[in-house]
Amino acid sequence: MKKLILINPHPVGNVGEENVSVLNQMPVNLGYLKTLTPDHWDVDIIDETQELAVDEKGENICFEKPDLVGITCVSYQAHRAYQIATACKKNGIPVIMGGVHATSNPEEAAQYVDSVIIREAVTIWAEIIADFENGALKKSYDGGLTPMEMYKELYSDREFLKEKYKYRYSGIITTAGCPFSCDFCSVPQFQGRKYRERPIDDVLNELEKIKGEYRGLILTDENFYGHSKKSNERVRTLFKKMVERGIYQNWFGFTSLNIYQDDETLDYMVKSGCVGVLIGIESINEETLKTMNKGVNLRITVDKYKEAVKNIRKHGLAVWGTMVFGNDGDTPEGFKEVVDFIVDAKIDIMTCGILCPFINTPLYLRLNGEKRLFRTNFPEDWIYYTSHHLTYVLKLSLQEFIDGLEYVYENIYSTDVIRAKFRNAKTELNNLNAAMFAFRVNLDWQYVFHHLLENLRELQASGVYEEARERYEKMKRSKDTGLASARS
Repeated sequence: MKKLILINPHPVGNVGEENVSVLNQMPVNLGYLKTLTPDHWDVDIIDETQELAVDEKGENICFEKPDLVGITCVSYQAHRAYQIATACKKNGIPVIMGGVHATSNPEEAAQYVDSVIIREAVTIWAEIIADFENGALKKSYDGGLTPMEMYKELYSDREFLKEKYKYRYSGIITTAGCPFSCDFCSVPQFQGRKYRERPIDDVLNELEKIKGEYRGLILTDENFYGHSKKSNERVRTLFKKMVERGIYQNWFGFTSLNIYQDDETLDYMVKSGCVGVLIGIESINEETLKTMNKGVNLRITVDKYKEAVKNIRKHGLAVWGTMVFGNDGDTPEGFKEVVDFIVDAKIDIMTCGILCPFINTPLYLRLNGEKRLFRTNFPEDWIYYTSHHLTYVLKLSLQEFIDGLEYVYENIYSTDVIRAKFRNAKTELNNLNAAMFAFRVNLDWQYVFHHLLENLRELQASGVYEEARERYEKMKRSKDTGLASARS
């Protein structure tokens, strides 16, 4: 019997979203590949958030030699993924790699592995395995975008993953893709701009199959509510049928603010077990939202944010907002304005981070073109491409930025504030599950945000940032002098 090991890499010591308990869920994507692998293969999955695949130095493998290794990664995991691939190759183990980073940077990935999979592997997994067995593995494959109908009765091997690592949370796909073009987002690169929807009955059957197996479930879609009236009606029907079929499950999902006007859908969400929704607020500055190309928020308008939050909470759902700092329009006063907004709007969870130029997004290309990126020693520096590190020269001074984020920490993430939020949520949401959900996430993010501040202080102490700023200012002066000379 042939042996396949599928690996979810994790940089040793990294602190980020994976430290939020509800987000540290099983790698359902690898579970799909396990299901799709022929029965004459023995398949194992290693999740490095739970155990190491190679030692901390990235030199020696920690598993028995298999016939083939498959690795998936996003950009901050890329260097660790390459360490694993290099250790495997040293032991004569062929390696294939896919995921968001390999899709965005296949040329780089190809330097470390035998085969690169662009976009989604589900559609072509059988072909890849057959090619390997026949000694004809191609250098690259393009899986395209998985038709949602393909997930009918195709279930990730959650039982294997749960038994191995005792996961308390899992995820489910109900849609994929995003038609928007937010300048910081890499979703369209990987999942496409067409919004694709699974047939409702397929989703319900899978939900019924895993009902009660996990403490919580995440709808892993970028926006489960959708972008049109037809999509809104579809998801309303999904939640209504969950209630009719008695599929009650604590769950949360990612959506946009436009859901706030749909009382009927919000009502069915609560009845089906929803505890909260994660919404990308990103900024309360309209000009910044325009720069981000965050169209859905602009259409709602910033002055209706509080009304939107209030109406969602009225149904007993916790509102989990996200906000990013480091935009060119940020000011020293803006940090207090954001804190005041979070407090006044009574947002239950606010996970704030640093604007990150993910690879090949419009934001990345703009900052790179302006010579403002300073974490460019790739692949090692990919580890910094998260919302917990600064990778580019700011318009603010670094000290102003740190001072502002310390103000956010003291006023949003202090233990006293988190406890007060919990007491208020218990009363105002009238939903203990939602209040407890918000409390746990806030405590987890307190830890994550503390590390974000530590990362910034270490960057400041290292002198790396000031060197980058000086190079950027020198380049600007030289450019301005050249333009002035040309005009004269």
